[in-house]
Amino acid sequence: MKKSLLVVVLLFAVVLSNAQVKKVAIVGLSSNTVVRTDGFEDVGLTALADLFMGKEFNVQNEMVRFRDYLYGDLAEEFPFELVPEETLLANEQYAEFRKEVDESALTKISKLVEREALEGYTVYQGLTKKKIEELSKIFPDADAFMVVPLSYSIASKMMVNGNGKAGAKAQAQIYLYHKSGKNIMRLSSSGMSDQGFVVVAEQITSNRDKIPAAMQEASDDLFEEMPKDLPKRIKKMKRKLSKI
Repeated sequence: MKKSLLVVVLLFAVVLSNAQVKKVAIVGLSSNTVVRTDGFEDVGLTALADLFMGKEFNVQNEMVRFRDYLYGDLAEEFPFELVPEETLLANEQYAEFRKEVDESALTKISKLVEREALEGYTVYQGLTKKKIEELSKIFPDADAFMVVPLSYSIASKMMVNGNGKAGAKAQAQIYLYHKSGKNIMRLSSSGMSDQGFVVVAEQITSNRDKIPAAMQEASDDLFEEMPKDLPKRIKKMKRKLSKI
């Protein structure tokens, strides 16, 4: 009887240990490199992507800001520890994994080719079970893996039949995958610029030179919005973990 009880206790301890998330590795942080419209179709906008997503609004700079935010302010809200970035970047196996991911993305006709990763991270917006298994071997101490896709667009604010007002929109999603392969958390937040653009027949008629500044506004607003929904997502994550 005592032996049976001991087996049950040990099994429970193993299950509980597997279900906990104590350490997380952020392996993906990427952003789109071509500005798009969301909610209407201004086809001419993509022709000016170099202006709006290049030196005027540098997505690498925004990813650096978001990286610092993740490891800084937002990390204080997480109920787990993040694998230090220096540990991630110094791992040679992860460097090889990242290289394979980048080469795979370039050979596919996919939206991945319109994205770029922050240096040292993968461009993936999501992880397959196979990739999670590979990452678990590379980072055996990690209980879960995080990918963060950012996106910037000119989105509808108030429009009817292709006419109205649009603004710059910044969006970030956090996907957290347990080492078992299951998605245990998804947090999606967005920020919108105060500046608006007049849209007539789905074409922006306002001064487009103001788009980079508006996207910066949206990015700043995103930083304020991101933590608001996090407590609910963490509670939901813990419920999912209890079932693993």
